[in-house]
Amino acid sequence: MSRWVAAAMTGLVLMAQPAWAAPRGPVTSPEGNPAGPGAPAPAAAAPQPTTVEGLVITARPAAPPIDTVSAFVAEVSAPTANGRLARWDRKICPGVVGLKAPYGQALIDRIAAVSAAVGLETGAPGCRPNMVIVATDDSQTLAKSIVDRNPAAFARWERGMSRGDKALGEFVETPTPVRWWHVTRTKTADGQSYTQGSAVRVRSASRLRATTRDDFDHVIILIDVKRVGVIRFEALADYITMIGLAQIEPDVDLTGVRSVIGLFADRDSGAEPARGLTEWDAAYLLGLYSANRDVVRGSRQERDIARRMLQQLGAPVSSTEPSE
Repeated sequence: MSRWVAAAMTGLVLMAQPAWAAPRGPVTSPEGNPAGPGAPAPAAAAPQPTTVEGLVITARPAAPPIDTVSAFVAEVSAPTANGRLARWDRKICPGVVGLKAPYGQALIDRIAAVSAAVGLETGAPGCRPNMVIVATDDSQTLAKSIVDRNPAAFARWERGMSRGDKALGEFVETPTPVRWWHVTRTKTADGQSYTQGSAVRVRSASRLRATTRDDFDHVIILIDVKRVGVIRFEALADYITMIGLAQIEPDVDLTGVRSVIGLFADRDSGAEPARGLTEWDAAYLLGLYSANRDVVRGSRQERDIARRMLQQLGAPVSSTEPSE
């Protein structure tokens, strides 16, 4: 994959920095607007206890209706060609092209911090990037160019590894501030890689559990700096983190749910966008990375994620949105 990146991005620097490195210099928007520090924002304060005649009572927020949570999961999740939800297995290596060093470093640090929270490791310096993030002033031209010149990088001819030609056409043609493309690889339930026709040892099949699972192989994210416009860098970083760690539907209706996924839709409609990952976003990622992976149908994964989200949202969990 490094060859197609190098060919398409001649003259730009690809960074793959360690997760623990601190941002160097101030963090602003891609346009140079000050936007505060790039490090993960502190969690909001816990609910204040109420004292009544010596008793201390801490209010527990009510869990949202299960139907609302299930609808959210179904709306945002983009299943693979196998009908299941993919995720990273153990390690990621984000690389950033086209952003100045402080911005790129802050973005990588944020991805690494959220990845660690869901149980993933971030590769050391020099690792081969499998989450490639490119900032450009013309993402549509770039998308068409790299798909035409490197169709294998988008699994164009491997229908089991991508969402198919229709979705790839939308990736190229849809004028959005950020566009993304996930390529998956089917492995055995215990993580063995294999190719078609090869022999591998698998466990007994059942009606409830499959002998295979879907893992991300690599993810390509293009940021169109002109279309992004003026936006908080922290919010943009969390948006990219969300779509980098989960295969999210590009066009979703999140009416009634506050999520960083609605960052640009909210801004364009005049609503106040989320300032970072919300409780719902954090709960979704935790649910995805703790749900069963070796399922026959993705609907079972969605139910598992919704159940785990309810456990998170029904407890006094603080939002990860930055405070003022």
